[in-house]
Amino acid sequence: MTKLVGVVAFGFIIYFTVKMFKFRKLKLDDRASKALKKRYRSGLLLSILIMIITLGFGGGGNTEQTTSKQTGSADTTKVVKKQKYIGKDKYQIAKKENVALLAKQKKLQDQADSIQSQKDQIASDEAAAKQKEQDQKAAAQKQQEEQAKEAQKQQEQAAATQKQQQASSQTQTRGDMNTSSAGSIVGNTNSHIYHVPGQAGYNMNSSNAVYFNSEQEAIAAGYRRSKR
Repeated sequence: MTKLVGVVAFGFIIYFTVKMFKFRKLKLDDRASKALKKRYRSGLLLSILIMIITLGFGGGGNTEQTTSKQTGSADTTKVVKKQKYIGKDKYQIAKKENVALLAKQKKLQDQADSIQSQKDQIASDEAAAKQKEQDQKAAAQKQQEEQAKEAQKQQEQAAATQKQQQASSQTQTRGDMNTSSAGSIVGNTNSHIYHVPGQAGYNMNSSNAVYFNSEQEAIAAGYRRSKR
């Protein structure tokens, strides 16, 4: 505080000195200028006085501080040493706590990594199971399509076979006689008309056919010859 007052007083000394120099250079003789010049002179003297007093108090304070420092040097040394040891103990305690916290943090990090690894494994297993299920569905669908195609093919084959059988049955219904191999006279039991090989009506249903060895035998049986 004393030093601050001294610095302020020194600043005022410079300020008033500059003002006095300016008034002396201007050489103003009016009443207001003289009063202002007198005020600057008084301020300069007061600032010098304050600075002298401040320097006096500042020197005594420094001497007292030096004496006090020399007087209590031994006690201060002991206190400093004690504080030093206390700081070392606190440092060791803080160091141990830091090591424990780091170990705990590492343990927690390892647990977090393990949990994350388990989550990743579960997600991977679920994805693999889902893909396997999709593959199985695709395979089953493909198998069903192939079975449907096979069944359709069998149905078509069965329909073709049935159609052929129906056609053969219709052919047999129309007539199953072969004039080139039979060579016999065939009579129709419904119409009592007999046909010789080469006539249009020679082929007929075998259920309605009766066979003769000669035309005379057919005529004797009550059949007449076909006109076509």
